[in-house]
Amino acid sequence: MSPLAPKPSAVSGSVDPPRNFTIPMSERIRAMTIGVPAYAARKRRIEDAEERMLGMMIDLARALAEAGVAESERRTLLRAQAEACIFTKLNELITKHNRYYPVEANLAMDRTTGNYLLAGKPWRPTLPWTGARLFEVTWAWCEESRNGL
Repeated sequence: MSPLAPKPSAVSGSVDPPRNFTIPMSERIRAMTIGVPAYAARKRRIEDAEERMLGMMIDLARALAEAGVAESERRTLLRAQAEACIFTKLNELITKHNRYYPVEANLAMDRTTGNYLLAGKPWRPTLPWTGARLFEVTWAWCEESRNGL
């Protein structure tokens, strides 16, 4: 063995690798008995809905580009499709998440500002979706992947 080679650690063959955090026993029991926290399940539903919605818009953008539709016409058609979307259920879920997440996740609070903190930085509520926002996110994707469209 080379003198410069790292020495094997005592836990290198362990099935329980070293970690930089531990989960208290009370939290382990809570997770086993209660299941996934409500805020995590709600956030997952929001992210899944956003992914489906953006996927639909990106598929439309690709189809329009493959059909040879001019850029100005693609913008018009994508904007019209985005404005036609109904965001009521998704935005209700986002509103509920923004209302309850700080308390459910037990976020810290900045004593000077009264704002919630997430990982030491100010927590920002999830933005609701509008047709304009959906179009902007979709068009930004189109701009980033211009070589593909």
